[in-house]
Amino acid sequence: MKKRVSCMLAVLLLLFSLLPMASAEELTMTITATAGDLPFTLTAPANISATWLEGRDSPTTCALSLSLDNEIAAFFQELEEANSEGRGEEFLAPYSFGEIWINVQIDWAIDDVNDPVSGWHCNEFWTQRGDINIGYDEDWNIRTSEWDMVDWGLNNATETVQTYWVLRGVPENERWYGATDTRTPGVKDQLRPEQYEYYDDNVHIDFSQHTAYFRARFYVTTRTETEDDSYDTVYFSDWSETCAVGKDGARSGPLQPGDLAAPIITDLRMTDEEFNDNPVVAYTLTVPDDLAAQVTRISAAGGGIWVETEARVKGDAEWIGLANSDWTVKPGEMKCALIHLAKEGEVIPKDTIIELRCRYWCSQPERDDFYSDWSKVISFGTDDIGIGETPLTTGEPVPIDDNPASMDECPICHFCPRPLGLCIFIWLAILLVIVVVVVILLRSRKKKQ
Repeated sequence: MKKRVSCMLAVLLLLFSLLPMASAEELTMTITATAGDLPFTLTAPANISATWLEGRDSPTTCALSLSLDNEIAAFFQELEEANSEGRGEEFLAPYSFGEIWINVQIDWAIDDVNDPVSGWHCNEFWTQRGDINIGYDEDWNIRTSEWDMVDWGLNNATETVQTYWVLRGVPENERWYGATDTRTPGVKDQLRPEQYEYYDDNVHIDFSQHTAYFRARFYVTTRTETEDDSYDTVYFSDWSETCAVGKDGARSGPLQPGDLAAPIITDLRMTDEEFNDNPVVAYTLTVPDDLAAQVTRISAAGGGIWVETEARVKGDAEWIGLANSDWTVKPGEMKCALIHLAKEGEVIPKDTIIELRCRYWCSQPERDDFYSDWSKVISFGTDDIGIGETPLTTGEPVPIDDNPASMDECPICHFCPRPLGLCIFIWLAILLVIVVVVVILLRSRKKKQ
């Protein structure tokens, strides 16, 4: 019996060992020198900025932000929209691939980018080589260190600015010392002894005496299905310009009121979507190069720039903040739910002229927030807008300090917190009815007795 069980286990182990080999054979990886087959121009990150976090997270952690070209972000926004509507395959039909995604690589150096030890660390293992994945050698050993950012996905390929934490601390194990049997480098192997100290289970670099340099590039992967197989093609952009943190890093001050230009918005239009049974509109936001650079810089410093949107019925004096609106800076379509324009019991007739405007809100650490000027006002005719029976829900809020319309305001008394969704006076009325019924029942029972 034991012998039979041993044989069965051996067969199962053999089958499981063959599974990775079969899956590896199904997917053939290739690398292409030109990106002419892509639906956009694969350009390097136009803006890159980094800031040392001064000991937050780990002693060496830096926040790095980079910007995505408008053409690339707009394509992935259209692809995301098509996928959400179930027409992703149709959207990609004109191209030679059925899937596409984008990643980023972030290279680093300490003090001298040309130093053979602590200079740029990009090497052959940062590229796709036939069927060998990025970061690995022919024996499938990892050949990049913990600080080598070789295969990072974008936070959201539809947004202009991407932010990452880099040079994060490593414990005193293989991540620091490396692994000789697999020839995997540790972070210690990529630094010179005079550049760091290691104590408290963490590496420490004095950025008043040393400089960290960074550069980034995108790479795009497309997947093509054939009758017999599928294969991936990888395209790399050029490297970005270099940014630096520490002794020789550029020191740029914070943005000041007046530095932000007003948003450029056009083409207000109705979408096919609804929010709480009410229409959702969209407009087009243009992201100039100067704005992309400002968002990149402020994001790396721990702040942010966001879009604030307001609307009103033409002729009304009061602007209403549209809390359920896209608020991250990105080129292309920005959506806004018009539910907040409708008052209780009111329906705004079709073809009512709606006006919309936007401004940027800038928040920076240890400084007062400020706003840009308002954009020009754009308008169009809407579908019917009204409060229906569907409970009002909210998505990610747009930060609006002076929004006069509060979604949490009780529509009856305008001041109670609406416990369980009902006005407190309704609860009191219900309680009163219950008391009256109980009293009547008690009196009726008393009379019978």
